[in-house]
Amino acid sequence: MSKIVPDPPFPPLFVTHPDLSLEDAMASICTLLRCAASTATESAQGLSHAHRDMACATAYLIDMAQTLSERVLDCLQPRK
Repeated sequence: MSKIVPDPPFPPLFVTHPDLSLEDAMASICTLLRCAASTATESAQGLSHAHRDMACATAYLIDMAQTLSERVLDCLQPRK
């Protein structure tokens, strides 16, 4: 027997405050990426071969995203 009514959507696990500014959101993104990069780098230390390469690649991709997000944050700052 097939279901007539679909399951309701799951509520989001993470929400942001509606008044969160773009600058504050970008600053939080930079912090989260810094933590993720640190976690990936530390995780790579205990691995070997392909698993280490994968963790290092993850850290590199996070670093690229962090650099871009920091650039966006710099662009949002008023020029002196």
